[in-house]
Amino acid sequence: MGFRGEKFAFDSPAEAVSAMIARLAASQPAPASERVPLNEARGRFLARPIRLDRDSPAFDHSAMDGYALRLADVTLDPPSASPDTPSRDIAPPLRIVVAGESRIGRGPPPWPTNAARPVVIRIVTGAAIPTAADCVVKREDVAEHAGGDAGVEAISIAPGVLSKLRAGDNIRRRAENARTGEVVLEAGAIINAAGVGVLAAVGATVVEVAPRVRVAIITTGDELVDPDQSPSAHQVRNSNGPALRAMLSTPNWLEVASSAHARDEGPGLDDALRAAMSAAHAIILTGGVSMGHRDPVRAAVERLGAHMIFHGLPQRPGKPMLGAVAPRGPGEARGVVPIFALPGNPISAMVTCTRIALPVLASMAGAIRPWSAISPRPVTISNPDAKALDLWWHRLAALEPGGSVRLLPALGSGDIVAGGRSDGFVELAPGACPDAKTPVPFFAWM
Repeated sequence: MGFRGEKFAFDSPAEAVSAMIARLAASQPAPASERVPLNEARGRFLARPIRLDRDSPAFDHSAMDGYALRLADVTLDPPSASPDTPSRDIAPPLRIVVAGESRIGRGPPPWPTNAARPVVIRIVTGAAIPTAADCVVKREDVAEHAGGDAGVEAISIAPGVLSKLRAGDNIRRRAENARTGEVVLEAGAIINAAGVGVLAAVGATVVEVAPRVRVAIITTGDELVDPDQSPSAHQVRNSNGPALRAMLSTPNWLEVASSAHARDEGPGLDDALRAAMSAAHAIILTGGVSMGHRDPVRAAVERLGAHMIFHGLPQRPGKPMLGAVAPRGPGEARGVVPIFALPGNPISAMVTCTRIALPVLASMAGAIRPWSAISPRPVTISNPDAKALDLWWHRLAALEPGGSVRLLPALGSGDIVAGGRSDGFVELAPGACPDAKTPVPFFAWM
């Protein structure tokens, strides 16, 4: 099985992605980093690892609202064997004086050294543990008696609660998360909302990130007119250009450098490619890449001196997709420019851009895990059928509650209406016919 009378260069979409990433890694100089304010860092890839500037947590603190105590002061004596001794279940609660309060954002109060009986310190979640305390009893496990400077004069703890207390209960110890100097975010990690929180916690108000990858979009086809025009009976509006622009503008690590349309004949396509080579780090074309005698894209790409990585992949939709790298001129900052030529049918273009182009572009943007760019997740299919292909099959699907998707009927890769009703697509291996319990990868539209 193959394309254009030749065997497929790769057996799967994943292999094609890996080959493009490897080829670019071997050819590209490391891009310079740039510094951005913390509030602009979300969605970018870190250029340098982030290390802790202090222990996390920075001090011992309470994990609960309650009362800090010394366990040795309140440990119950073992019950007597005498039948007259009350059991712990019916013994009276232990009343303990509240000697102070540890408040959040302040140092803990000193532990009373001259107390004639057990004492506790009132404490809230996040407040520092007094030096002598080794346990926190939760507020809901005690009875409070109002009064005193802390608002509570004393508490009573039932013997059943006391018997279950252990040293370290409800205490978060200093450095139990990580120690000063440890790497908490790796270079190449995408900065999500949680990462922004980490950066703020270590005081990184200016962040060093990899530069955005600039992408040029070129659509081809004599039958296309702009979306604001009224097509004739045999023309169609150009939906690929706006759809790809929307897809490639969504990640913060990408930037659409230019968008152009070229006719199938004449010098327009060569001119558009040369302009894109000078304006962008990567080029994505749609249309004109199949086996028709009027499909001009491969020849135009070859005229750039490009090296073909693949032309044709064992997938549906998107079998005619092309991937190549073209050399830049002497002195250019980046050694080669990846070129992705996607089929012209709308669903094919969106699927192949998502499945193949985006992870490669993420790698160019500095990602150590390029798949984080598309975040495929396992789902089950609520309406499986008995259909299967001998290719990798990308089927449109709509999300449902509970981690499942519903396969959508579609009349081929030109069914843009079905695409608009979908949330993305599932990928099925050749010959696969999964049941309703078998997980399959789901790729959401950007």
